[in-house]
Amino acid sequence: MTRIGAVGFLNARPLTRGLAEDPQVSVRFDVPSECARLLHAGEIDLGLVPAIELLRGPVTYDIVPGLAIGCDGPVNSVALFTRRPIAEVTSVALDISSRSSVALFRVLAQHHFAIDPAYVDAPPDLGPMLEVADAALLIGDPALRAPWQELGLEKHDLGAAWKTLTGLPFVFAVWAAWPGQATADVVNRLEAARRDGTTAIPLLAAEEAEAGGGDAARLEQYLRRNIRYDLDDEALRGLSRYLTLAAQAGLVDARPEVLQVIEGLRGGVARA
Repeated sequence: MTRIGAVGFLNARPLTRGLAEDPQVSVRFDVPSECARLLHAGEIDLGLVPAIELLRGPVTYDIVPGLAIGCDGPVNSVALFTRRPIAEVTSVALDISSRSSVALFRVLAQHHFAIDPAYVDAPPDLGPMLEVADAALLIGDPALRAPWQELGLEKHDLGAAWKTLTGLPFVFAVWAAWPGQATADVVNRLEAARRDGTTAIPLLAAEEAEAGGGDAARLEQYLRRNIRYDLDDEALRGLSRYLTLAAQAGLVDARPEVLQVIEGLRGGVARA
């Protein structure tokens, strides 16, 4: 039985629908950073992990082709909330649930926002984060629900900033597997989950709204318009650019073999 680690955020549900009921796999749901830790430790065989973790794994992971969580412009659920104009920000509290978005912000701080703040790790709670820093980076459901307007804050969407910087989509998470674990059967199950999940977006939005997550129509628009589930050629170009910039910034080690895997996917050739 394949052990799968998935993300519990709303934006991941169109990729995971039905997997928990599939008797051929075992699935657990965690925040992205924990999903990555489990994969690196070999406690799961395959995980929906932050893209930056492709450069941190103990092996060169197989990447499931075609599937991802990304955006092509504003994403709405990955944002920096600031108490002052961003040019004046000197400290940023970073959501400990995140890894790709943390590295993305640090790349954007250098190349787009032109700031060099101090950083502090913090649980994803906007009020306490802003007690210790000028700005707070939040991801996922906490970012969607953040009462930033009520608090008189500015919201800076990192998906929009990346698009402005590069003109490319951004990939937040991919299905990554230990070598040999992304079998044809497992990939077929993941593709089926994505088909079912994207068809069920209205239901997923309604369920989240009923649970107190906000307005159903707004959530459906978020899943349809802000989130991109395709790991196509443009997304792969964006992923390669991001990992290259993160390595150049010293946030991770450069690993040419990982970029070769991505190039192989761009050519329509997945690793066996």
